[in-house]
Amino acid sequence: MLELFLENIYLTILLPFWIFLILMIGRFFSVYLNKKLIYFLTLFSSAFGVLLSSVALFNLPSDKILETSMPFMKINDFIINCGLHVDKISLIFALVLFLVSFLVQLFSISYMKNEKKSYRFFAFLNFFNFSMAGLFFSENLFQTYFFWEIAGLTSYLLIGFDYLKKEKSTASKKVFIINRIGDTAFIGALILCSYFIYAYAPNKNLATLSLVDLNTISTILYAYASSPIYEIICVMFMISALVKSAQFPFYTWLQDAMEAKLPVSALLHSATLVALGVYLTVRLLPFYTLEPVFLKLFVIIGIITAFICSLSACAQNHPKKALAYSTSAQLGLIFFAIGVLNIKAGLVLFIAHAFIKSLLFITLPRENEKWNYFNFIVFLISGLSLSGVIFSGLIAKEMLIFNLGNLDTILLSLLSFLCSFYLVRTALVVYATQGLKKERPNSIEMFSVLFLLILNIIFYIYLHKTAQYKITEPFWSALFGWIFAYVLYIKNAFYKVPVLYQLSQNGFYLDDFYTKSCSNFYLKFTDFCSFIEQTYLSNYSFIEKTIRFGITIFAFIENKVMNGVIRLIEKSFKRISLLDLKAQNSSIQAYNAYAFIIISLILLCVIIAYIIIFFLIGGLNG
Repeated sequence: MLELFLENIYLTILLPFWIFLILMIGRFFSVYLNKKLIYFLTLFSSAFGVLLSSVALFNLPSDKILETSMPFMKINDFIINCGLHVDKISLIFALVLFLVSFLVQLFSISYMKNEKKSYRFFAFLNFFNFSMAGLFFSENLFQTYFFWEIAGLTSYLLIGFDYLKKEKSTASKKVFIINRIGDTAFIGALILCSYFIYAYAPNKNLATLSLVDLNTISTILYAYASSPIYEIICVMFMISALVKSAQFPFYTWLQDAMEAKLPVSALLHSATLVALGVYLTVRLLPFYTLEPVFLKLFVIIGIITAFICSLSACAQNHPKKALAYSTSAQLGLIFFAIGVLNIKAGLVLFIAHAFIKSLLFITLPRENEKWNYFNFIVFLISGLSLSGVIFSGLIAKEMLIFNLGNLDTILLSLLSFLCSFYLVRTALVVYATQGLKKERPNSIEMFSVLFLLILNIIFYIYLHKTAQYKITEPFWSALFGWIFAYVLYIKNAFYKVPVLYQLSQNGFYLDDFYTKSCSNFYLKFTDFCSFIEQTYLSNYSFIEKTIRFGITIFAFIENKVMNGVIRLIEKSFKRISLLDLKAQNSSIQAYNAYAFIIISLILLCVIIAYIIIFFLIGGLNG
């Protein structure tokens, strides 16, 4: 039975793509008018992915890897394959993807019911699942990069779905452009890595960078390539992961992604797009473990991101923006876990964060609408879980801190306090601005919310029976954070700390640096290039004068220098031949004199050479 599911796992990739084509092309045949068909196909695709991924995950042995490949591109003896790589890691990420996608898509049925072109929205959701599943089951890094780019493109389409609204269109463009930094680093690292493996590895097939061979590839590269080359490759892979997972200093794009609709935000911020950096880092651990400095960098960057984004979330008045900073902060903790090689805790925190963060987003009220009591209570429960007080968030945070030193414990406890503080503050800000209402939520939305909450509880029960943890400082810090924030609210004592509040509210001005300083520098550079083009490159008279000047210089060199040297050599040989002609006068006495002079010169040269050699040898011996 297991083999049947594993052999057909490729359907989790092809089915969403097939439905995407049906919804986009089918509009010409009025298929999109039947919304029930759109909903059924979309939900069936995600449910089918959940079924295959879950059965394969819970029955696949930990040491078993299913890999299938076929040639895709051949250049002489260099062959790039495409295929499937199925193991525990890929199945975990795929299962979380399809679970969250299914519930977010179900929530979107109610949320998008009044949207005129909802078929396009659901088509993009299917295309996004296709790109993510294709990436998680990619056989090699080249195939991973292919789906990496498609995922970035689809996120651009989802964020800019309402492209007629300027702010949403601008936000989608900004997200797309910043992600190009990581994509460029990724393809650069791929090319460098493949080139050196092809040059040094005895087996040229390793140059295709198959995931199953990454241990061998990293060892060969570390042994044969120079240290700077290996470090450059690792740095480029690291940059690509940090950009995609919105880590310092690239976290600003995730705050712009909040312009997307609530279901898209729930999808992007929970288990999909931002998960790609984590997934890539876990896959490339064989590279980083050979140079421990990179693991330390992950720890440092993760902590810096967590602190900056937690402080920024504490000063936001827009709930989606606060949750966006929260996403970067929680992912920073995941990278911290990877840096200390606590991979299990990192994966547990990733899964818990996926369930909780999607809950936090879909329970937020729509703009200019009141918050119903049901969603408000679930938001608070989810906030308690994310901060590490109850359910899966509690165990995830405690697993992360297990067996760490005192300094790490203090830092993570402070982060738990900040997490509690900004979640309570966000709930209170929304309550104060939009208010509460006694109204029963839509049944479909209610089912999606309850199902995600149940998943969070089930995951907690599973961890409680299997994980090793104990209640420590982060729990008490988080609990104190909730109480402290609530007391401040009651006493109306939310103070704006000078300097720190301004820094936090503006995301430590990193986004301003990108949008103003960097963009101004780029504009000045383009103006300089435009000046060069218009003044020199487009000015044909200048080019003509330059060419004529060059011709004059080359003509002078040819006539005066090169031809002059040839004429000088010609005259010299003529004079030598005249002297030789005069010397040949048929006189034996003259010939004897010439012979005597030549022999004397030769002997003189020999004597001089002997003296020089004698003095040199004597000097060396001395």
